[in-house]
Amino acid sequence: MQPTFLPWLGYFYMINSVDKFVFLDSVQFERRSWQSRNKIKLNDREFILSLSTQKTSQTSKISDIKLLPEDRWRKKILNTIYHAYRKSVNFDYYFQILNNEIMHCESLADLNINLITKFMQDLDIKTPIYKSSELTNINAKREKLLLGICQDLKAVSYLSPQGSKKYLQTKHAIDIFENSKINIEYLTFTHPIYKQKGDKFIPYLGIIDFLFNENYPKESFKKIILEQDANYMGGG
Repeated sequence: MQPTFLPWLGYFYMINSVDKFVFLDSVQFERRSWQSRNKIKLNDREFILSLSTQKTSQTSKISDIKLLPEDRWRKKILNTIYHAYRKSVNFDYYFQILNNEIMHCESLADLNINLITKFMQDLDIKTPIYKSSELTNINAKREKLLLGICQDLKAVSYLSPQGSKKYLQTKHAIDIFENSKINIEYLTFTHPIYKQKGDKFIPYLGIIDFLFNENYPKESFKKIILEQDANYMGGG
């Protein structure tokens, strides 16, 4: 998966579901994508936080993207988070983490990966992580890139997000994975309802909404895993 900014709860469920997880940081950076933005809940509505990145060529990889050095946009994001979650149960702890990373990280990938790995620790996710930019077979694209990563890590099964079906279900993709004896599976995740301030529950927000609001995020996440696994085994 690409190292996105404050990814949603299902992203962390995917990391927990595999034996090895790869940050796909060697692919092209796309502006106005989840690589540099995500949603929070502000005044009972969705609100998009966006990171400010330096201008680069259209072929620049995620691993090469630098954040703008100015503090103004960083403080604006933190101020928005402050007003959205200052009354939440875990505000002090997670706001300090966000403040440290957002104010000091210079690269997009470092910021995203640092936050994701920190939140993994808090959710007791122990899956080993890798960066595609540090693996050998990274010059291919799409299904060939994914296959190369799987081969590098000696995988026998690849868990894919639902959004990749459009190119993983082509005849060529199916054939090259079958020939390499690597099975393709797709993530199944039913968004749970957790503690959230406001009049209505809004799903698919960045992970900080869950972390700020749940009294015991680690225990709550374990319950979510059990519920998802039970639904999967039961066909629900």
